[in-house]
Formats: sequence, structure tokens, C-alpha cells
Amino acid sequence: MAAYLAIQNGHDKGTQYPLDRDRPMHIGRANGCDIMLSDPNSSRFHAVVYFEDYAWHLRDTNSRNGTLVNGQRVDDARLIDQTQIVIGKTALMLISTDDESTGADALSQTVYEDVESWKARDSEIVREAGDLVEQPQHLLDLYQLSLALLHGQKPDDVIDTTLELLRARTESETVGLAIDGGDGRWKLRRQFPKKSPPVKLDRAQLRRVTKGGEVYLNEIPDSSDKRSGTTQRLMVPITGNQKVVGALIFHRRTDPYGDAMVDLALGAAGLLAMGLTQSTFTEHLRVEHQRIANRNADQGELIGESAPMRKLKERIERIGRASGSVLIRGESGSGKELVARAVHRAGNRNDRPMLTVNCAAIPRELLESQLFGHKRGSFTGADSDHVGLFEQADQGTLFLDEIGEMSLEGQAKLLRILEGHPFLPVGASKQVRVDVRVIAATNRDLTEFVRDGRFREDLFYRLSVFELPVPPLRDRDEDINLLIDHFLVHFLLQHGRPQLTLSTTARERLLSYAWPGNVRQLRNVIDSAVVMADEPEIVDDDLGLRDAGLSNIDTLRIDVWEKRLIEKALSRSSGGVPEAAKLLGISRATAYRKITEYDIDRS
Repeated sequence: MAAYLAIQNGHDKGTQYPLDRDRPMHIGRANGCDIMLSDPNSSRFHAVVYFEDYAWHLRDTNSRNGTLVNGQRVDDARLIDQTQIVIGKTALMLISTDDESTGADALSQTVYEDVESWKARDSEIVREAGDLVEQPQHLLDLYQLSLALLHGQKPDDVIDTTLELLRARTESETVGLAIDGGDGRWKLRRQFPKKSPPVKLDRAQLRRVTKGGEVYLNEIPDSSDKRSGTTQRLMVPITGNQKVVGALIFHRRTDPYGDAMVDLALGAAGLLAMGLTQSTFTEHLRVEHQRIANRNADQGELIGESAPMRKLKERIERIGRASGSVLIRGESGSGKELVARAVHRAGNRNDRPMLTVNCAAIPRELLESQLFGHKRGSFTGADSDHVGLFEQADQGTLFLDEIGEMSLEGQAKLLRILEGHPFLPVGASKQVRVDVRVIAATNRDLTEFVRDGRFREDLFYRLSVFELPVPPLRDRDEDINLLIDHFLVHFLLQHGRPQLTLSTTARERLLSYAWPGNVRQLRNVIDSAVVMADEPEIVDDDLGLRDAGLSNIDTLRIDVWEKRLIEKALSRSSGGVPEAAKLLGISRATAYRKITEYDIDRS
């Protein structure tokens, strides 16, 4: 197997220069060139011939007058047996007996053009993705493609939509998408039709198209059937965010691809890049959301079929369809944030995000700037502008957990927003108007805060348009078994202990416990037990419930005693609130308020 360049004209006609696969051959007028030319039309270092990817290639080294390969001016070309090269007035021919150079992938014609030069070849035609193209039908095709890509499909669906349209419009036999696997190896990610023979990839061509951002056109002789002519190939780069992410590859056996087809391919490649970027980002967020939900045993729904939970779910459905603010009351760990999400999903803003902020976790002096935003330099440490959470949640929902920890100044701004007025970010001179549904939550008695002057009375009434009391776990006896099974299945899978079971005595202890920490405490107890228990089952000593023998009546929680005393007084008075209030030594107004707060049934 050998290859050489033979001079075809002039006084050196017939001279042969053997090619070495391990050493490039330089052609030009300089003394250091392997083939020295005396033609003044050639440059000192005019071109180089080298072996790469099992084939010979020629690259023009920025010569003054250019290089012709088979009659066409090129910057880079793949060479096969009998390829003619013209440099100035000197004609050379590649003679090769290498099997790799004479296969079905060999080129009989090559055209490289960078995308910018291609777009600029006619000043009356704009060829940016989505702009006007030469054919009105292609403008409609790009418009329909852009609408299809806006539907938020998964990345593979975005690719299939694009390839199917391009195959039909370009009358191609196959259309494929090639991407760089990250290690320099190109692979075919998608092809249409899916059952067609896989497209053969040429890494040298793909590198040229993607690195240089160039359009590539060539003909591939069909060595298996001389009568079938040649296969036309078109390759265009896919560029997104100033970075080439892949290439579209077209094949057909009819006429060569015309300018209009190249324009359509370039426009579709631009739209595909944007669609892939957005769909990949969306898919990443979806997967990350699912990962976090799985880690926290959050299935997105409220678990429970007890009477208090059925009543809560019914209220959520009604309140979700309304537009007013919501105040969720409940003990720590009872699931107030899950209730807030359920309200958001049941509402008309469920296609918009719900942002969450724990007012107790942010220092009071910084809470206002986090919620309403600030301008650079407005206070020490404000190194840049910050868009507040209210502005970020515009048209959506903002969940304010532990609302009682908000400062009076912040409460004043929150009240103005709830009344529909604009607000002023810290250090700003221009007011901002937003449309946000506020869901607030607290585990404190805000009426006491109002009496003590720590919470604005007008804000309290504005927030409590709709109130949702969340029942504590001790009032949901029927749901504890469901929650135990839910958390047990989750943590057995998460910690890789599917054979572990829960003993009968351990379950009985869980069912009899008062659960002062509510659902959060139950979740943590089961998580710890699954990790610490020895095979084959979780026993009661693995639960770590040192006070598990206490009954509900023995708890020291004031709210539990208060509720039970009210229920006892109502029982003695046959449901009469005035008489029950006398027995308790409180006013009727306080009795009615406590009955509502604890969601006590008077029947």
C-alpha cells in the first residue's frame, strides 16, 4: 500500500513525491517545503497534505491565491485516488492504492463554507434562524417548528420533531444528529427514519463543520452499484450560546442540495439549538425535583384518610380556586408547607412557580431586603442589586412560613402589596408592582401577637381571608398506620435494606405515641430505625422513643390540655357555648375563637 503526489505539468511533469502517514507534506515556495514550487502564484507555505482518520487530507495554509481540488477552491478537503490539486500553475495528482481511501465514503466533490460567509453571499436575503428565508414555505416551516419546540418537550422529542420536518422538506432519505460525546468521539444521537441504516460518521468532516462553524456539501460515490450514481451529503453546525453542540447530517440520492435547502437547514439548526438548550434545562430541573422529592419521601400529596384530613382536603379544594390570601395554622412538623403546595396546585396559578421563604430562618434586618429586594450600596454588604422574592414570584404564589417573625416595617410593606399597591425595594427610587398570591403559615397564636403589638391587626385580618388549621398527628389516629407504611417503604429503598421488616411491638409503640413533633418526628424516627436496626426486623428499642409510654392525657403541651378542656366543657353543656365558657372561666368570644382555632366539633 502506497500513496504519492505526481506533478502533471511543467518541466517537473512525472516527478513523484511519496507520502508518509506519520509526516505531513508541505507544498510551497519556501526552502523548507517538501515540494518546492517555483511558480510565483504560489505562496511560501501554500498547503499541507496529511493523513488522518484513515484518509489523506489537504489543508490550504492561508495562501494568497488559494488551492483548487477537482476544480473547486477549498480550505480543507479529503483526498482520494486520482484527486487533482492545482496550486498556481502547478497541477498535482494523488495516486493511492490504500483501501481506506477508495471506500464508499470517499469524496468526489467537497465544498466547505463558513456559516457567516454563506449567509452573507446575498445581501438581500437574511438567513438567521427564524428570520425570512428565500422560500416563503420554508418560513412557515420554521414558524411551525418553533411552535412545536415551545411545547416543553423532552430533548429526544425535540430532536425527533426537527428531524422529521427536515427530512420531509429537504426530500432526504435520512437526517441525523451527531454530537461530541465529550471525549472527542462523535456519535449519532438520533436519526430519522429510526429504522434506516445508521449514518456513517467521518470525524474529520465533523470536526471541520463544528469547530469552524462551516457548511459542508459533498458527493459520495456508490461503489456497490455504479448505475445508482452518487449520494448527496449536507452537514450544518448546530450552534447554541456561541458554542457548537453538534451537526445535522442529510443524505439523498437525487439532485445536490440547493441554496434554499441549506438556508432551511441552517434556520432549523438554530431553532433546534435553542429548543435543546431549553428542554435539557427543563428536564434537568424535573429530574432534580424528583430526586429531592424522593430523598424527602415527598410524593406531592397529603397522606391521610381520617376525618380531620378529609375535611382539610375539602377546604383546600375550595380555597385553592379562590384568589384571596391564606393563613395556615398548625404545630411545627404537622405539614403546613405540604398544605400550602396543595393550595397552590388547586389554584389558577398552578402553572406558575411557588416560592417558599422561612421568615424565622432569615435575620430580621435582612428579611425585608430578601422579600422586597434592594439596590446596590443601599446598606453594608449590598454589593449588587437583588430582585426580591415578591418580584420573582410575580403572577405566582409566595409561601411565607413563620409569618409571625416578620418585622413591623416588613408587615407594613406586605399589607400594601396585599392591598394591590406597589412597593419600594430597599434603596430604590422606583416603585415595583406585583401580582402575587400570598400563603402564610404560623405555629404561633397571632392573636396574642396582635394584643402584644408584635403583629399588625389589619395585616392579620388581610391574611386570614381564608384560614386552614392543620390537625396535629395525635388527632389523626387512623392515618398513623398509612404514614408508617409510606415512610418505611421509602427509607427501606433509600438505604438499601428491602428485607427489613417492622415488628408488631414496634408498630404498636408507634401507634400509641403522642407525637409532639408530628409527622416530621415520625418520619425521622423511621429513617433512624431503618439505619440502626439489625436484621431481620425493627424492634421497639430501635425507635428511640424514650417517652413512648406517655398517653395523650399525660402530655405537658398547653394547647392539648386547652383543647381537651374545651371539649369536656362542651360535653357537659351539651354543646352550649355560653355555658361552656362559664365553666372554663373565659368570655364567649374567646370560647368561639378557640373552638374555631382547634376545629372542635360541637355536636
